[in-house]
Amino acid sequence: MKKLIKSFTEACGKLVDKILPDAYLFAVILTGVTFVMCLIFTDATAGQTFVAWGDGVWNLLEFTSQMATIMVFGYAFSKTPIMEKFLDKMCHYVKTPKQAYFFTSAASAILSWICWPAGLICGGFIALKLGRKIKKVHFPLLVASAYSGFLVFQNGLTGTHLILNTPGTWSEELVGLIPPTETFLTSWNLFISLILGVVVVPYLMTLVAPSDDKVIELDIDKVPEEKPREKVKLKGLAFNDWLENNYFINLFLGLALMGYIVYYFVNGGGLTINSTNLIFMALGILFTPTPIEFVNRCVEGAHTAGGVIMQFPIYAGIQGMMLTTGLASVIADGFVAISTAKNLPMWSFLSAGLVNVFIPSGGSQWVAQGPVMLEAAANLGADIPRTAMGVFLGNSWTNMIQPFWAIPLLSIANVKAKDIIGYLVPVLIASGTIITLVLVYWP
Repeated sequence: MKKLIKSFTEACGKLVDKILPDAYLFAVILTGVTFVMCLIFTDATAGQTFVAWGDGVWNLLEFTSQMATIMVFGYAFSKTPIMEKFLDKMCHYVKTPKQAYFFTSAASAILSWICWPAGLICGGFIALKLGRKIKKVHFPLLVASAYSGFLVFQNGLTGTHLILNTPGTWSEELVGLIPPTETFLTSWNLFISLILGVVVVPYLMTLVAPSDDKVIELDIDKVPEEKPREKVKLKGLAFNDWLENNYFINLFLGLALMGYIVYYFVNGGGLTINSTNLIFMALGILFTPTPIEFVNRCVEGAHTAGGVIMQFPIYAGIQGMMLTTGLASVIADGFVAISTAKNLPMWSFLSAGLVNVFIPSGGSQWVAQGPVMLEAAANLGADIPRTAMGVFLGNSWTNMIQPFWAIPLLSIANVKAKDIIGYLVPVLIASGTIITLVLVYWP
């Protein structure tokens, strides 16, 4: 069985290496495919579809800004002395390549379950640390392991499912508020999180490791290790240099931001992308030794955000075509037509996996697919919370072969999407099988 999995993965890797272009070109090609599908499967004309594409290009501008910001502040926080020591301590007991693959995947899954941006950002830095530390470790597989943990982010604390318990949303009008105890805190969802996040997927990563003669180690020249920090003495510095190297400025601003964060949560605030950004910003400032070092870390982090800024508008255009022409609803309706009360959550999951290839944003996909699935669940007498969770789990499932969310990680590790996707195909198959079985047969 191990040889079969390894041979299959190698075949996938070779195929992906030959046909999968750069993540940017993948988005461009996907734009053309979506355009043609809209003409074939909807009543929209070429002109209407073209306008829908153009009108949609800037629909994710706020989200693009949020993601670019989280990469900058997440990078800066990950480079603080306290975080580097924490990551070093986490990686200390990892000694062999197989341990590195397993640990990176499991650690990324745990972090993604708790707070998905932390999983992406910190997972990348764990891969870098272990890539530098361990000899004969296949770095592309290490990066793939870091991304594999992202599979369970929709199962966790910061998944899009939180919208089901948010007052004032359209889903509340349709089916009422659905509490977390019926979504991500259910026994079946916790089982999926545990079995996939820290058992099956990490173990799969160890099975697909290439032989020693095919190992590609981390290229230190592409991602050089940083020089140790030098402590700056404030005495005798010019006023501007004194300000730039005075930790008390960071302490003042960091504590002020933390004070607001406490106020925000005490008064009912939730863990959103904006609040997560603020937490990363506050902790980054608070734990960076000097103001100028924090500035420099943010500048470094901004270099990793280029792919996000460039590609997100392209996906926004794809989303515009899918939503405006109704293609997303057509796909969802097709799956609903063959569903029963028992298997609707499964078809919800599978259809969401397909739609996610074109709309890899959980919130946008929920707007397109959620109403169809919730109405079908109510009409068929199906489990409404489980059907809704099927949409969210499908959204994270096909991320394993959709490079959209891998962009921050690829930027940090300086690798290409084609270098990691082949290793994630077995993850897609195994996780899809397990989630499908759970959605249908778990009591």
